[in-house]
Parts: sequence; C-alpha cells; structure tokens
Amino acid sequence: MYDVVIIGGGPCGLATGLALQEKGISYVIIEKEAIVNSIVNCPLDMRFYSTSDRLEIGNIPFLSQEVRPTRTELLKYYRLVTERQAINIKCYQKVHRVSKDTDSFTIHTVDRKGTNRSYQARMLVMATGIFDHPKRIGVEGENMSKVMHYYKEGHSFHGQDVTVVGGKNSAVEAAIDLYRNGARVTLVHRGDTVYKGIKPSLLLDIRNFVEKEKIKFYPNSSVEEINETTVCLHTQEGTVTLSNDYVFSLIGYQPDTTMLQNMGITIDSQTLVPTFNPDTYETNVNNVFLAGVVTGGTTNRVYIEDGRFHGLKIAAEIERRLK
Repeated sequence: MYDVVIIGGGPCGLATGLALQEKGISYVIIEKEAIVNSIVNCPLDMRFYSTSDRLEIGNIPFLSQEVRPTRTELLKYYRLVTERQAINIKCYQKVHRVSKDTDSFTIHTVDRKGTNRSYQARMLVMATGIFDHPKRIGVEGENMSKVMHYYKEGHSFHGQDVTVVGGKNSAVEAAIDLYRNGARVTLVHRGDTVYKGIKPSLLLDIRNFVEKEKIKFYPNSSVEEINETTVCLHTQEGTVTLSNDYVFSLIGYQPDTTMLQNMGITIDSQTLVPTFNPDTYETNVNNVFLAGVVTGGTTNRVYIEDGRFHGLKIAAEIERRLK
C-alpha cells in the first residue's frame, strides 16, 4: 500500500514524485512508455523555446550549452534526475483500470509482455499529459499509414511530396525542416496566416520560404480527403488536388479524458478542462489530484514551466491529510 500512486512519468509527474519524496511520503509513478515520453516524441534536432532554468524540477539545476536546451540535453537531464534522486518509477506499464475501494484505490496495469500488475494507494495523482492523443482532422483517408501526427526528422522525405497541416510551432518547424531536407512541401492552415504566435526563430525562415514559394502555403484552407497519391483541399479558390506521398497532421493534441471520466471526474465538454481546486489540485473526486498540462485541457495554457510546481501544492495537501 503506497500513500500515493502517480499515473504519468512526464516532467510534471516526476516533479510531483520528488515533492512527495522530500516529505517522506511513499509513492510510485506508473508510466506506459519511457520516462518523459512526450519529449521523446519531439523532433530529433528540436531546441526548446523555454530556457533551461524554467524546465528544472526538484530544485536540481539544469545547465545547457545554450540558454535554450535541445531535446537531447533535456532528455539527459530528466534521466539523470530520475537516477540520482532514485525516483520510484515503473515504465512500460499501461494503466487500463482504476477501482475505488472504501479508503484506497487499486490501479490495474499491464506491461508490454502482457503481464498484469496492480498497485494500491490511499491517494491518486493523474499526470497523464495530452501529447499521446493527437487531434484528428476527421476526413476520409486519415487512418492511412502515410499520415503521421508526430514529426522526427526530414531526411527520409527527400524528393517526396509532403503536406503539412497546421499553423503553430510544430507544423511550421516541420515544414521548414522538410524543405531543408529536400522535400516538396505544402503547408495547409485553416487560419489566414502562420506568422502570428510562433517562435521568433521560425518567423524569418517561414516568411522567406512562403513568399518565395519554396514552401507552397494554402491559408484559410482545410483537408477534404486523403488518397494514396493525392490530397484534396478546400481552399478559397475551390477544391485543389495535390500530388502527395506523405501527410503530417500537426494540429495539436488533447487529453484522453476516458479514464478521468470513468473515475467520476467532471470535464468541461468544450475545453476538456477537468474540475479541480486550484489551491490543492484535488478534483471533485476525493483524494484524486491532477498535475501538469492535463489541468489545461485543450486551452494550451499550461506547460512544463507551470505544471512542474503543481506537485508542491499536492504534496503539501497530502502531507496535511496523512498527519
């Protein structure tokens, strides 16, 4: 019997574990993939917009070569923190059910070998994030193998016709990298511009490539259908059919609220923001807390920089209750 089970081993889940550990509260973190798996899925050469000090957890300094760290540096930092602080985390165990007993929870998991395991805890922290659940375009052909929702690197797409859907940082960064790796790139966005709200480091390049038509840009447009060799777009000029080998649908992510709702946590139907007390991060279900970006639903208002502090309030409240 643990005092706390944390579901989710991202930066905010790790930070919550450290906060509990500092207070002598027994806990275990259960993660269905690797440590900080959302960062594992980032582009290989990605440099984060956040400065290294704003990504630290547990008051453990993070020094990167430049002010803004790379994906590799950040993965190494969280890995070293996990090892040196002896964070109690069980990776590659997927939670498939949580059952409520009189004064505890039983968390049922299955590992990648198919072995079922269970954990008991007095309290529960959901730090499940949102990046495992890409938003869907909702068109015919979206389930084809050539359609991808995460971008790693551009080398494999040299000489290919690639359509990138989206207008935020991830889509713009992918379009630029694909072009530099020799792909023929089309960028499709439902808005009228991609020049607003993106990283300053991307703005000059994307404006240059679009204006010189090195990257073909369709604003105020959407995908109507995806086929084996083409993509059909709805544009201001009517339907446009493009030659296509691959599609990157990078329109954002959203939390999987199924487990939260099955536990009785109420969710806003529009924003997918769960109900919780902002002072303690406890949900409307007694002894169930939230940590990290899952608290922001689809609003994109909560990031690692903010979510890493949620565990401090949660640990303080749990310590008070246990005493």
